[in-house]
Amino acid sequence: MRRLILYILLIVLASAVKSNAQVDVGDEMIDDTLAVVKMQNSFRTSPNSFEFDLVLKRSSDIWRYYANSTFQFVFDVPNYDYTNLNVELLPFTSELLVVSPGVQPYSIMAGSLSDRIQIIILGPPVISESFLIAPEQAVKVGRFRISSKDGSDVPDYLYWKRPILYYQASSFKYDKDDPEPPYVVVVQEEDNVDMSNISSNFVDYADDETIPPSMSIDYFNAQYVGNLQVNLWFKTYSEYRAMGFIIKRAMHVDQGQYIDLESLPDEEFNYSVADYRQAAYSDMLTAQFTSKNGKEYGIVLDEVDFRGINYIYRLYYQNADGEIIKLATRTLPIPNAVIEYAQADPNPFSDYTTIRYFVRDDVVLSCYAFDRIGQLISKLKDNDLGVTIEKLETKQGWHTTTFQANELTSQGSYDIVFIAYPLNDRSVELSRAIVKVQFVKDRKR
Repeated sequence: MRRLILYILLIVLASAVKSNAQVDVGDEMIDDTLAVVKMQNSFRTSPNSFEFDLVLKRSSDIWRYYANSTFQFVFDVPNYDYTNLNVELLPFTSELLVVSPGVQPYSIMAGSLSDRIQIIILGPPVISESFLIAPEQAVKVGRFRISSKDGSDVPDYLYWKRPILYYQASSFKYDKDDPEPPYVVVVQEEDNVDMSNISSNFVDYADDETIPPSMSIDYFNAQYVGNLQVNLWFKTYSEYRAMGFIIKRAMHVDQGQYIDLESLPDEEFNYSVADYRQAAYSDMLTAQFTSKNGKEYGIVLDEVDFRGINYIYRLYYQNADGEIIKLATRTLPIPNAVIEYAQADPNPFSDYTTIRYFVRDDVVLSCYAFDRIGQLISKLKDNDLGVTIEKLETKQGWHTTTFQANELTSQGSYDIVFIAYPLNDRSVELSRAIVKVQFVKDRKR
């Protein structure tokens, strides 16, 4: 049974608790902070839900076995109705619940009173079943969730209720091999000893002082993948007070002038590509409402209508106050079915030359060789497929074809002509590419 000094002469109290914030243990002086209990990783996971970790660290050689605690908290909101709150320990988050196989775990109770939140930890009656904490070891008491019963918003910040000596209490279980606490008159093995006395607290109850970062974006990307389809994806650094994300777009006919994308007014973005408030995108674009962690989102698919123009995409988020706030803007040109690159190697050639070319979209493609007076010499073949490239459905990407000289080929220049139009949109103007090659006869022929 613990016996604390409730009444003591000032002269005795002054000698027991040193003025230099240390206590006397035999021949050595030990700092009077016996333990540190800290709230950390605290943030609202949704408008009506708040979570935090509670961690206990032993910081003195006076004790080794943890006994019990009462922790009490408040929001920084006057006259807050705490009876509207549910408080729970999240499953599998406490290290105290598994001391050793077959041992009764600690009992952790969480709830709300009229003016505060309360967490009570009760340990076992004997040392052999108590949690042994190594010096400077941090033990996770658990992660706790506070949520409103009626779905209303909960505040942003949680604090230890003060005065600390009145509302907070922790104790350790005394073992006969531990030094006697200098502020206790009589102590016996198995006693639960408070980490405080009538006038002093020897536990540091630390608030989570982390400043939540504001909502910020890592990147926002747009990629044309062919067939009038665009992939959109993005990643956040943090999502503090973010409800969800919205992607809109505008169109711009490129006339060669510079566009300051960020200065474009929001009114021009009048087409909604995806919105977390829509059922189809709720799971994909709803934010984490967290102050700590970012996330990668995507891929959102957009199907566009026109070629040869720029589509401009803008990413927004909606905060807890209902405001729609711009995050990033990207522009993406949608091509006509162009051959972006075509080059022959070798050139000039004496036997054959290989033409490597890049098709910007899925197309219907034809490829011919003409001589210098415009006569058709041959229809070329796709090197991979081995079929003639004439009205051939060709996928976006790199391809090769070969122009082969023969005994009848005259020395001189030839035009390799590519003609393409989009596979799924034959109404647009045909696109053409011409590669000039030079045939030089080998004198050994």
